[in-house]
Amino acid sequence: MSVLSRQAIIDALATGLAREPWILAATLGGSFATGRVDEYSDIDLGILVEDDRVEDAFVVLRDILVSLSPIEVEHRLPDPTWHGSSQVFVRLANASPHHFVDACVIKRCDRDSFGEEERHGVALVLFDREGLVRTVPLDGEALAAKMRARLQTLRETYVMFQPLVERAVARGHVAEATYWYVNLTLKGLVEVLRMRHCPDRWDFGFRYLDRDLPAEKRRAVEALCFPRDAKELAAFRVRAEAMFREEIAALDSEP
Repeated sequence: MSVLSRQAIIDALATGLAREPWILAATLGGSFATGRVDEYSDIDLGILVEDDRVEDAFVVLRDILVSLSPIEVEHRLPDPTWHGSSQVFVRLANASPHHFVDACVIKRCDRDSFGEEERHGVALVLFDREGLVRTVPLDGEALAAKMRARLQTLRETYVMFQPLVERAVARGHVAEATYWYVNLTLKGLVEVLRMRHCPDRWDFGFRYLDRDLPAEKRRAVEALCFPRDAKELAAFRVRAEAMFREEIAALDSEP
């Protein structure tokens, strides 16, 4: 059985979607929008449709994919989604598992959902009947306000809750200690690093650290990611908290 290439899937999607006049545009986002496509990149598909054709778009999408390969697994997010547009994930049996389709169906009235260039890049347009695809201006003031609020929360909670990690280690609860370490120690550290070095994407978590943090900061975080045992996890936690305090101090000293 031959394996479908990612490009073959994309070509079929572009051709099939363009046949429907009520499908106004189709785009590729994610790695395609940021110029960072590699062999592992999935197919981040945006489908812009007339407002009353969302469900029809999912039918057309599925028909195109089934014509290429049996569907191995499919998951539709419940509506309303957190971002407002309907979304489905589809993995084809005859394609690389990395090349699953992440399709978001966007109504004409929500066409500004393609996102800000500073945060999401510029979508690669497969077709656009009316020139509707566009990035939206970044509302830097609103983003900064959210960042300041989150920073204040971290000031109040980061150090306070570190004993949850220490307590789990002391009790010999390794799985619990790992959970708290990732979610309370590393996550907060990464957030403040982003706030200082990449404020436009301060809320992107652990994704894209290779492009968003200075190399030495990224290496420092990665060095804390794989403790060998509970004892080393406890030591890494101390190092992470020290880094957190340093970054907070640096943020406070900057204009």
